[in-house]
Amino acid sequence: MSIRSLCLLLAAMTLLMNAPVLLAQTPLRQAQGGEQSRTAARPDLSGIWTRTGPRPNENFGKETPPLQAWAKAIYDENRRGLAPAEGGLDEMDPTIYCLPHGMPRAYASNQPFEILQTPSQVYVVFEATQMLLRRIYLDGRKLPENYPATFMGFSTGRYDGDTLVVETTGLNDLTWLDTSGTPHSDALRVTERIRRTGQNTLEIEFRFDDPKTFTRPWGDTKTYQLRPDWQLMENTGYCEDRFRYNFAKKIFKGTVDWQSPEQAAGGR
Repeated sequence: MSIRSLCLLLAAMTLLMNAPVLLAQTPLRQAQGGEQSRTAARPDLSGIWTRTGPRPNENFGKETPPLQAWAKAIYDENRRGLAPAEGGLDEMDPTIYCLPHGMPRAYASNQPFEILQTPSQVYVVFEATQMLLRRIYLDGRKLPENYPATFMGFSTGRYDGDTLVVETTGLNDLTWLDTSGTPHSDALRVTERIRRTGQNTLEIEFRFDDPKTFTRPWGDTKTYQLRPDWQLMENTGYCEDRFRYNFAKKIFKGTVDWQSPEQAAGGR
């Protein structure tokens, strides 16, 4: 065998020995910068989450929000009507009249929510009042023209490494931003950066931009704990009580079982 033939044989044997490695690397190279790579890199945010702490704060930020004068007047009026921290009825709170918590207040609630991920959308189900459902579109779509303002708004998201970045617009002005009575307008834009900081910990960084209401953009960061053994339950809150005491008693007039506690005690 000539030296040239021997070299060719050795080169062929080397290529065959390394073929599995080369074949294994090829899909990886193709995936870099492609859809397969982005899919593989998507963080797992799924699960049922709840605010940390025994009595978690249901507001955003520790200081008074940077409100414009008209909004500060509404905020002060809402605060003046707040019930005591350990119970009571706040008749200024929209949720008392069966309106949803809305976005972003549902995240400030101490009630749990569940994140469900698919390749094209992320769903968030909130236990807080009426089992709110939120859709986060991942296909880059824009807010449609003449899109009606809603309680949860219109949300689009993208993955940035281990973080889901979400932009929400199209929100109505019928809700409070948080339990402290912070108002907002229909110009509110909420930006979230959602990431898992540990096996059982989720962190959401919120940024609020509403030039009609706030003097500057501001925000807060909240932490949530994974509840693997929990499941969401129906939660109608005050709506069920008000139905029983104000509506149902008219239907079942004269039925003692449908009287309010005050009526049963002899009051009006």
